[in-house]
Amino acid sequence: MDHTAVKQHIYDITETEKFYRDYYLAGKDKDSLRAFLDGLDMKLVLDRHLLITEKPETIPEVFEDSFFFDLSNNDSIVVQKHERYSPAIEHSHTFFELSYVYDGKCSQTISGRAIEMRTGDFCVIPPGIKHSISVFDDTIVINIMLRRDTLHSMFYSFLNTPNILSSFFLNNIYAKKANDYIMFHTGSDEGIATSFIWMLTESLNRQEYHYQAITNTLLLDFYLIIRNYSESVQMPLFDSRIDVQRYALIQYIQENYKEVTLSDLSEKFHYSNEYTSRLIKELTGMTYTEILRTVRIERSQDLLANSTMSVATIAEAVGYDTTEHYIRQFKKHTKMTPSAYRKESASSRNR
Repeated sequence: MDHTAVKQHIYDITETEKFYRDYYLAGKDKDSLRAFLDGLDMKLVLDRHLLITEKPETIPEVFEDSFFFDLSNNDSIVVQKHERYSPAIEHSHTFFELSYVYDGKCSQTISGRAIEMRTGDFCVIPPGIKHSISVFDDTIVINIMLRRDTLHSMFYSFLNTPNILSSFFLNNIYAKKANDYIMFHTGSDEGIATSFIWMLTESLNRQEYHYQAITNTLLLDFYLIIRNYSESVQMPLFDSRIDVQRYALIQYIQENYKEVTLSDLSEKFHYSNEYTSRLIKELTGMTYTEILRTVRIERSQDLLANSTMSVATIAEAVGYDTTEHYIRQFKKHTKMTPSAYRKESASSRNR
């Protein structure tokens, strides 16, 4: 099915949506709901991951990566149409969820706050945030799930570009407390709308290089949204100016990971070394040394997966004095050697 056909059939109701519509309509009457629930084939319900509010065993406490991702092949991105009429169950997940309203309007409740979304709205919800979405009409929402653990290797160049969306991602990767969501209003931008249909098409067809095609299309969308719609951004405000400065610490480490020292960081933000160390620990749960190692290793993962540089050259490029030290730190962080990681990444791309 090509993207033109997907665009034509995106409003067709799927078998899962038929089930949820019947459930939704039955819920309008107590007797009808009881009859619907009594008639459920629970094995089928559980096998298809259908969510039933009255059946707690169908609702995970947290939606783990394994609920949507095939962990056997290291897939890090999933694109799908939101299932209309599915119950608006408050939940959280271990991945980033991107919701784009292709057509219509809907509402999300994020951390207890009601958010109205219309055509062209693009919302990102990070891991660990309680939210629910309500779509009980012909509104079309396209969801993209991104694994938190592999976000760096997928979008390293973007995350290393200072902008409000990359800061949002970085804060939610490293900080213990960050913004609950970020939303942009792209309105009737036909290019953005078409790109989401195209990504959905690639996800449905799963042809050769579909993963790379989706990843790079989404990356292009990120840049276009930042360039054209930054003024439309909607997100909870930081509590204070101190919070803004704290989160800026992460961005500065991200940009200067190769040579930055604790003293450099302290001088940049006009703090003492002791105070800087304490801020980093409070914000990220990691020491300065731990977060610096994390950023360096994640940068090296990108180079291992997407370049032909030798391990020794990569070690030097990310700030390690010796290859041996780099390999030890890489194994400590990832539980594998750099060479094994490169081989696994290549194997995953070729599937």
